[in-house]
Amino acid sequence: MALGPPKQRAAFAILALRTGRVVSRDELVDGLWGESPPATAVGSLHTYVSGLRRALAGLGDPPLPLTSSGPGYALRLDPARLDIAMVERLAAQARSSRAEQDPTAAVSAYDRALSHWYPGTALSGLPGPLAAEHRVRASELRLSLLLERAESLLDLGQPSRVADQLRRQVQDNPYHERLSALLMTALSRSGRTADALAHYHELRKRLADDLGIDPSAELRALYGALLVDRPSTSAPMAAGPVRPAQLPQGVGRFAGRTDAAQQVLEAARTPSPGSSRIAMIVGVGGVGKTALAVHCGHQLADAYPDGQLYVNLHGFDPKRPASAPADVLHHLLTSLDARAIPASEEARVALWRSLVRDKRLFIVLDNAESADQLDGLLPGCGPSFTVVTSRNRLGGLAVRYSARRVSLSPFSADESLELLSDAIGRARVDAEPKAARRLAELCGHLPLALRVVAEQVSAGPSQRIADLVADLEDVWLRLDTLEIPGDELASVRGVLSCSYAKLHPGTAHAFRVLGLFPGESIRLETAAALLDVPPSAATDVLRDLASQHLVEAVGDRYVMHDLTRIYAAEVCRGGEPAASRRRSLERTLRWHVQALARYHTADGLPLPFTVEAEAVGEEPPRFADQRELVTWCAREWENLGPLVRAAQRIGCHDAAWQLAYLLFDYFYAAGQARDWADTLRIGLRSAELTGNRRAEAALLNHLGVADSRMGRNAAAVEELERGLRLADELDDDVLRTGLLGNLASALREAEDYPAAFRHAERALALAYRTGSAYHQSGCLDVLCGLHAEHGEFAESLRYGTPGLAAARRCGNALLEANVLINLGLAEHGLGDAEAAGRCFEDALSLCVANGDRYHEALSLFGLARTRWLGQSRRSAEALAEQARDILAELDAMEFTGVAGLLDTLDATGSRPVSPGRGAGLGSVSPLR
Repeated sequence: MALGPPKQRAAFAILALRTGRVVSRDELVDGLWGESPPATAVGSLHTYVSGLRRALAGLGDPPLPLTSSGPGYALRLDPARLDIAMVERLAAQARSSRAEQDPTAAVSAYDRALSHWYPGTALSGLPGPLAAEHRVRASELRLSLLLERAESLLDLGQPSRVADQLRRQVQDNPYHERLSALLMTALSRSGRTADALAHYHELRKRLADDLGIDPSAELRALYGALLVDRPSTSAPMAAGPVRPAQLPQGVGRFAGRTDAAQQVLEAARTPSPGSSRIAMIVGVGGVGKTALAVHCGHQLADAYPDGQLYVNLHGFDPKRPASAPADVLHHLLTSLDARAIPASEEARVALWRSLVRDKRLFIVLDNAESADQLDGLLPGCGPSFTVVTSRNRLGGLAVRYSARRVSLSPFSADESLELLSDAIGRARVDAEPKAARRLAELCGHLPLALRVVAEQVSAGPSQRIADLVADLEDVWLRLDTLEIPGDELASVRGVLSCSYAKLHPGTAHAFRVLGLFPGESIRLETAAALLDVPPSAATDVLRDLASQHLVEAVGDRYVMHDLTRIYAAEVCRGGEPAASRRRSLERTLRWHVQALARYHTADGLPLPFTVEAEAVGEEPPRFADQRELVTWCAREWENLGPLVRAAQRIGCHDAAWQLAYLLFDYFYAAGQARDWADTLRIGLRSAELTGNRRAEAALLNHLGVADSRMGRNAAAVEELERGLRLADELDDDVLRTGLLGNLASALREAEDYPAAFRHAERALALAYRTGSAYHQSGCLDVLCGLHAEHGEFAESLRYGTPGLAAARRCGNALLEANVLINLGLAEHGLGDAEAAGRCFEDALSLCVANGDRYHEALSLFGLARTRWLGQSRRSAEALAEQARDILAELDAMEFTGVAGLLDTLDATGSRPVSPGRGAGLGSVSPLR
């Protein structure tokens, strides 16, 4: 197959060995060039892939699909076309036959597997470390199959065939003790015991001279049996030391982690072609990594008959440094009965890999600090399986050895309750179900925290779950509660402090400062403002913290576990000066104010404050339209609300009221009126504390709209009138116009039409005097709605038509949608269903395009009424149901009107009369 130059063929080999999965560019570069790739590596890789595509295009119809996918490339190849895949399938079949005591079938399967080897070495002539690793792996796999075949032939009583075959292998594998043991057994059973003993003496001398070690206990036992002419009739290596069984006891009944356990078990039981025999279980401290590794080890005991090795590497132990690889190797070698331990670490690595190359061991390397600590501890390409646990992501291990990463997150709510039920008894959990769920939430669903509280609840039968919940509700005392006195490793604070102590000083500072952020997740730009660093530096530190599982990357943002955030805030209070903490939050608040203010100046309406010109950190986003603003605010609301509260708490009152003011368009479109009113009241309190009457008037204006949206018309009128008095004192026509227009709308909702008309007309006159197209549109819209509500539909059109033109001039989508809905109501009232439908359809298109859920529902409601007027009952019902669902989601007061329409449709289905006075369809006009 003409696949091009050597490195291009090597790239094909890497992709073929991992067929069906995406191989990242980093993995390909590492596999082709190793740890020191040239600067041109990525460009060369692109050239090789392009060359492969051209080569593959001519090899069949259809050609082998080589696809690009974000981080890398994938070759979709039938695994049956891979020799290595066929060999491993046949090997599994042979081993199954041996387990079923059918050596004849086993030998047949081994022969078919071995027939896939061709003269020479695998991937001969291909460069790169991955090709070299595969050559070693293929060679060791072939030898393993030959030895297993030999054992089956011995079971069939054919020792001569075994002896002739294995003598040829000894020259290439002079230190391989299992090979020597099989050869000695075959020679002895063939009547050649003297040759068997001579081979043992040659091997012993070679091991002593070259490696400084004695033959293994198993081989010495076999030699002793031959001396008394009693050759073993069972497996040649059966006699020997105690099989290592070093795994700790499990945690009792294993709760949760079904998917994660399945990943480890599948990787250990059915390794795929080219796959690594290493699994990494990674996650934050206390998430249950060791418990999962130990659980899987016990489950796999039968699959790894040569034993289980366990080493705690102490990578995050608060009382001792991380274990040195040389010391760990000494433990591993003595566990395998190595009598002479070499002095140098390099020699220990060589001996360790030689001893385990043919053993099926389950190895747990627990609490690894880094990939460098692990390099020499990993076995070679033999059949053993290694599980590594760490709080570090161990990216180097994934890249160098294709280790399978299993990332653990905190438990789900159900898994948490399962653990609690197992630990304290289901009866106690069932007796206090709400308290138990809250207890799990306050523990952040972290297994360590759950086990700590389970121990506390179990301390006495009179201990109630609710009592412990009350203690944990105090955020400042939560970490104190989540510990077992005197046991640092049974303490959430202790576990987190171990991870924190390992951080680089700069990363530790960033971790402390991130603990100040009050929101649920943080974006890169926000982190840059908080840390006062360029975005590139913020990226580096967030990735570093993510690699230590102190934050978690979720899409374009980073999330800190609740308990980790509490700990970060705790160390921040002790490690960062108060003035520095305040400056960090102030920068973040200013950044959000600048981001929102950019959009609110787009329609020409002046803001009631001056935005600081100096940029803070990364330049804030520019929202092209209302949809972008609403989408951004919806995603950031989990942060914006806490930021407003934090601003008031630390005394940044200007930022608090400005953020509350700037959220007008988001809340009006998104429809979350209760959250809006709560946020405005916080901002209003900050404005009052600073004595800023203009801010008070502006926020009272918004609060009146929010309360009116919830049907609290009396409160809305009171707030708007209070704001109007402040605007009159300030003689501010801009504020006065908005307040008068919104007051007219609120009075319309209260059906005080004379007062509503009076205020609306006064507001319109002021709007023409100030020249504001925004206010002109809003005031014309108010009058349009008022006349429609009053049953004066022709007059309604006279105000609504120029109002629509003004809304389009100032480019405000909220106003435009509002006017279209009121115009639709007017046309509907005049009996022109077609014109009304066009208005509602235009409003609906505008709302969907701009993410305006509230007006979308009102547009659907209007269309439903119009379709009903046109006697299209089925269409009316479907539209009304859509409107009802949205309004229910928004908890909007218009829900009742839509539900009433649906009840009428269900009850009668008759043709409705045209809406008259008080029809209740029009929308409250929003004026900032």
